Amino acid sequence: MLEKTSKTFIRIMLGIYMLLLGLGVLLGTLGKLANPSYILEFLAAAAFFLCLWFFRDKLGKFLENVHLPGTFITGLILSFFCLLLNLAWVLVFQIEPTVDFQTFYDTALAIARDERVDMLYLGLFPHILGYSTFLGLMMRLFGQSALLAPILNVALTLISGLCIYILCLRWVNQKAAATAFFLWSVCPSKLMYNSMVMSEPLYTCLILLFLLLLSLALDRDGSWWLRLLAALPLGLGCGALLLAVNVTRPVAIILFVAFFLWLFLLRGKQLKRLKVWLIIAAFTLSMFGAYSRCDQQWFRWEYLHIFDKTPDIPAYNIYVGLNMDSLGSYSEEDMDKLMSYRYQGDAVYAQEQMLKEVEKRLSSGEINFPKLFSAKLAKLMGNDEGGAFYAQGELSPLAFKLSSAISNVYYYFLALLSLLGAAVLFRRPVFASVYMAPLYSIGLILAHLIVEVSGRYKYSLIPMLIIVASFALQEFKKTDVTEIKKA
Repeated sequence: MLEKTSKTFIRIMLGIYMLLLGLGVLLGTLGKLANPSYILEFLAAAAFFLCLWFFRDKLGKFLENVHLPGTFITGLILSFFCLLLNLAWVLVFQIEPTVDFQTFYDTALAIARDERVDMLYLGLFPHILGYSTFLGLMMRLFGQSALLAPILNVALTLISGLCIYILCLRWVNQKAAATAFFLWSVCPSKLMYNSMVMSEPLYTCLILLFLLLLSLALDRDGSWWLRLLAALPLGLGCGALLLAVNVTRPVAIILFVAFFLWLFLLRGKQLKRLKVWLIIAAFTLSMFGAYSRCDQQWFRWEYLHIFDKTPDIPAYNIYVGLNMDSLGSYSEEDMDKLMSYRYQGDAVYAQEQMLKEVEKRLSSGEINFPKLFSAKLAKLMGNDEGGAFYAQGELSPLAFKLSSAISNVYYYFLALLSLLGAAVLFRRPVFASVYMAPLYSIGLILAHLIVEVSGRYKYSLIPMLIIVASFALQEFKKTDVTEIKKA
């Protein structure tokens, strides 16, 4: 009975995932026929996907005849490929930081030099301090070279790729894991983002490390006593990682919600096993304990730099997210209003006033929610040309168009592959923490239907699409899905 109920919830969740992803792509292509490049790029990706599908029997035979070396050697080869490709890119393509990226860089530079940071702006957006602290500490260790942030991004990309590889090894099989690592390594938008001073590579890497530790702790692997003993240190690690995620980008709440939804709804027969619940209890208590302890330490560090209490609710981001003129994207007018309140009082006061502005905007009757939500979904999930957009100052018009096209074709192909992978899981549900990937994706997409949206906020979703897409490989072989180590 529990297994049947869990399968029902799994299918509902995957249905929502496929709906949001599919609708986002459709709104970004068919919904923008005035710009035919999007539909042409989608058709190119769809043509390649359909070629793979129509020749899946031959491709399946080819894959069966491919004999990879051991998992360690395969991972090592892919790691070198990922490192060399991404490193070559940042060494060749360099970008001067601007706007938000300049804020990150200036704050990190101030931390590295033990100088006062810009408290006026930082108090309003304390997550800036998270990435800037990381970069500033790296500057103390390795110097203040302009190449430091891009090289760190390459290192974080490599770690993220290894996490994807290991997770897919645990959840699917070696060939799927190798394919997933390759797809991450060559992602065009990620290559372009790596040249920038931005927090996305860091918090995405932290999220993937969290998923890996979670899988090691709660997906069945080894004796019960060993798992119980490992639950404590793995829980401590997960708690510290979640706090690090939250101070870099406040999305830890999405991971917490996803964790509990998976824990109580999606684990099938494991829901009635007392021994498993003891492992979960040890893991969860240690995770929350570590998060709370690290949060206290971070509060002290934050106060030393901002010298003031920081707001708990991102009211400004919600206010912008409800702006019909900008359709939920950045608005200079909204920023001016926020800063006017900031000059009148502290950061908490400014965000409290913005919360009142949110109430006014909601009660104005001017918000067309279907139009707003569809525009925001298209902005977030409709394409993946954000890397080219932020780099266009360093690109010729032709290079910008080519970069955007390549990024979008890759993204649309990956989206189709991820939809197929979700369909495989929908048809043959398994019981493992793999569902944290689509749950996080759903949570982040829904959150950005409320708060401010930008194309680059999709960065941390690309690995989730890849992980789900790894299950699509099962459609290109005769055998069923590899038996997953159940939680």
